[in-house]
Amino acid sequence: MADSLWYPSVADVLTIHDDIVSEYPDTHPGVANRGAIEFALDYIEEGSFDAAPETIHEKAFHLLRLLVANHPFVDANKRTALNTAAVFYFLNGYRFEYDDEIRGVLKRLGTDETTVDEERTIEYLRSHTKELDLIGEIEDWREDLIQYGLEQLNDDLSDPND
Repeated sequence: MADSLWYPSVADVLTIHDDIVSEYPDTHPGVANRGAIEFALDYIEEGSFDAAPETIHEKAFHLLRLLVANHPFVDANKRTALNTAAVFYFLNGYRFEYDDEIRGVLKRLGTDETTVDEERTIEYLRSHTKELDLIGEIEDWREDLIQYGLEQLNDDLSDPND
């Protein structure tokens, strides 16, 4: 299924998880099941067993569901799933403006995913996202991006081992 959406890689999800672990000292690092991450990402992009999510909201639902219910990390599965979904939306031109309701959904996905109504959750996702003007967003961040690039360049030039 070829589409124009950006999909996170395993490395992207691991980076998001590592970032969460670094923010919360009581969160334990570690991957319990890398295959669960790979499956979640493959499923939202390609589907499996003749079933595939079609809309961005269906894909976000299954990304959340699979990253929470399959517990790929030692800790922070719900936070990693939520942040990955927010990044997935953003890089595809949407802002995910969630509220406390999503926390209940994530908790149920982690304990008994059969209690989560898929259609209702997809509608929640649809109603809590708005399209972005990515060109405008990039323009707003332009100065920060240039400064970041210069810092990276200076770091590379100042390393005598390179």
